[in-house]
Amino acid sequence: MSCANYPECPYCGMDRAQWHHSRHLVHYDDGLADGTCSIHCLAICLSLNIDRGPKAIYAADFGSAAEVKPMVEVAAATYLIGSKLKATMSRTSKVAFADKEAAAAAQAEHGGKLGSFDEALKQTYLGMYADTMAIRKRRAERARRMNEMAGEQK
Repeated sequence: MSCANYPECPYCGMDRAQWHHSRHLVHYDDGLADGTCSIHCLAICLSLNIDRGPKAIYAADFGSAAEVKPMVEVAAATYLIGSKLKATMSRTSKVAFADKEAAAAAQAEHGGKLGSFDEALKQTYLGMYADTMAIRKRRAERARRMNEMAGEQK
């Protein structure tokens, strides 16, 4: 389940190899698979595919020291929610750990609360409005700066 099979998030366009530590992957019961950069984009995916049944969902194991974080089934993962760790596509950090003790150690260092995938997904949906507005604002600012730079080069 490398990033090579799903190199780009289909919902935001982010490079999944760059965001390997927060990526998710869902396999639906009809054979469709979708690789996302984050639980935020996974929530979008699950919403848009409401009539498909998720057969398996995986998340990157944030606790792994591997160069590219391996994937773990979300049902077996412990999420650290709301810590000081950098979030992806969200104001509220939500990272998955294969090992509950590693999640607890990260919690001791970075704060937050431990929870299940369902709790992390619920927090994702609850923050979706604010997160989407913040993403739009950042993208508009980036576009404005790019236009200014292009105007200066003329």
